[in-house]
Amino acid sequence: MRKKGILSLVFVLLGLLLTGCSIPIRAEIPYTSPSTYEQDRITMIATVEPSVIVVKTDTGHGSGIIFKSEPYGEGQTRYYALTNHHVVEDGGEMKIHFGNPDLDIAVYDYASYAAYDIAVVRFITNRTLRVHNIAPINDNTITEIVKGQDVYAIGTPEDIKRFNYVTQGIVSLTSYPYNSIEGLAIMHDAELNPGNSGGPLFNLKGEVIGINVAKVPTITTKDGILAAEGLNYSLSINKIAPIIRGFTDASFTVVVRRPRLGVTVQDVDVFLQENAASLLPPNPVGVVVIGLDPTRNAKDVIQIYDLIIKMDGVNVASISDIGARLEGAQFGDVHSITVMRKVGDTFQEFTFNITLS
Repeated sequence: MRKKGILSLVFVLLGLLLTGCSIPIRAEIPYTSPSTYEQDRITMIATVEPSVIVVKTDTGHGSGIIFKSEPYGEGQTRYYALTNHHVVEDGGEMKIHFGNPDLDIAVYDYASYAAYDIAVVRFITNRTLRVHNIAPINDNTITEIVKGQDVYAIGTPEDIKRFNYVTQGIVSLTSYPYNSIEGLAIMHDAELNPGNSGGPLFNLKGEVIGINVAKVPTITTKDGILAAEGLNYSLSINKIAPIIRGFTDASFTVVVRRPRLGVTVQDVDVFLQENAASLLPPNPVGVVVIGLDPTRNAKDVIQIYDLIIKMDGVNVASISDIGARLEGAQFGDVHSITVMRKVGDTFQEFTFNITLS
């Protein structure tokens, strides 16, 4: 009887292990802050973050914040986002990024003022997006900036994967020269890095008090060049607000879009350095699709991990082969793209016609 009892217990335990997903064995306990201050910070960040965006350009990316919207045609809204002049300068085509590349929206036009390193980008969509009111711009008021107050920089440093990264610090100097303009900057120790440019600097109340612009990377001393710490610049919102209010429709330049397929591709050997060989057919020759532009036509037919093997009937072995087929491209051109695609456990060949848009 004892052996039978032990065996029964073993079978019961095995059954619980095998069907454990149907039995709640761990409760998810919501986090409750032990301090009012921490909860205020958590609530503030959660409130303001949906308005913070990335401005993607042909040369890199910066950060920004949506601060205004207005109706634009039937069912459409035009949004305004703040960023830096140096983000949009020579940026080529630009897109607004929300953390998911499938949701990117093309920038329609922009206005900028180089002396203050400030810019506004405008984009149009039928989606409803969160707008963060910036009182010095929209209401012509002054936001008080106090030495020692807590500040929070939100932006996307270095890599898009660090979308809306948050750093904390205090205001170190409420007024400092920048671009040889007295009082243009605030100095603080909330860490900034490349990619943070154009992102907002908030106080604990969630008010935008600055637009992040630069940092001091090194200091020259008698002992040589040393790494600087905590020397970060943000453009004072009170200083730049009159410039932003002064932008009119005539101030904006339409972003010139170039005809493109709308795919981001990678050579096979590069792709296989970080991805499983099973994603591609045996002995693959071609280029691998690793991204799709949601503002172009290819997204309707091409899929991630498609292996492009031909373009217009010509074999494709490298990215340069696609570039050669697109030389002198015009809007409205139609190109046939042949891909190998994994369907279940096999690879099948598909050919699609794509119009450059």
